[in-house]
Amino acid sequence: MKNDNIDLLQKRKHCPSCHSTRSVPLYSEPLSSHGIKSYLEQQYNGRASLNFDGYTFELVQCPNCSLTYQMYVPTGRLLSEIYDVWIPNSAREELQGFHDIDYYRYQSEQIQFVIHQFGVPPDSISVLDFGFGWAEWAKMAMAYGLDVTGLELSQERQEYAQSIGLKLTNTQELTRNKFHFINTEQVFEHIVEPHDLLVLLKDSLRTDGVIKISVPNSSGSLRKLKNTQDFSSLSPNEIMPIAPLEHVNCFTYTSLVALADSVGLKPLHPSFCKLYNSSSGWLEIKNAVRLAARPFYRHVFPKNTFVYFIRA
Repeated sequence: MKNDNIDLLQKRKHCPSCHSTRSVPLYSEPLSSHGIKSYLEQQYNGRASLNFDGYTFELVQCPNCSLTYQMYVPTGRLLSEIYDVWIPNSAREELQGFHDIDYYRYQSEQIQFVIHQFGVPPDSISVLDFGFGWAEWAKMAMAYGLDVTGLELSQERQEYAQSIGLKLTNTQELTRNKFHFINTEQVFEHIVEPHDLLVLLKDSLRTDGVIKISVPNSSGSLRKLKNTQDFSSLSPNEIMPIAPLEHVNCFTYTSLVALADSVGLKPLHPSFCKLYNSSSGWLEIKNAVRLAARPFYRHVFPKNTFVYFIRA
């Protein structure tokens, strides 16, 4: 770690999940090494212009809760550089180019599950999309009629969310609400103090509320890095769960459940009926009949007024 200019990275003093001060070193490599430098240049399209000579990418594991985390994390200055400069506004258009029908189908399934879980009209279900990015999940929830609020730190993303009609909140106002459902998609791996954040989100849940935490699974990446001791040996997919500077917490199922347990949350195991019905709707008899009959009613019988048109 650099001694004379430490305004880019700061050392963590405890485990970000359970706050244990003990840690076991797993891996260390200079941020200026060829492998990491090449990754940063490619990941941010040459915009990662800061000099990281003397700084270290160091992974340690907590012996108490098993979370692996980066010992040195970005300070406010570097965070602003990463999320406001290295990841530009054009990233929204770039990301949308990768979305196919399965992506939107997957989003739709999640929203349908939320509706099935609470069994009340969609417009009476209050949800929070925390760290909503470009509001893809929030837009799908709004399309289903849910009462959606979003929280995001990036000013650019806030402005975009307001342009599509998404209600915004902030951390100071968060606990004034009690949400049925809180969505966090690819958020907790970025957070310097995930335990403190989860306490805040739990306090914003109804007593019967549900919070979704989806993070990259780092098991395979950590295993390979431990065996090879060479960052450049990792493929892009293997780097993603432990990405230097961004994914400062490297979760497995065990460490994620331990984080939840530390704040008084436990895993929900939904019924397969709810899960499968959310993806198809075929498990309810009345709905199955309607789904089977709808194509014939709309597109076979000639007097129906639901018509797709093409150029004559």
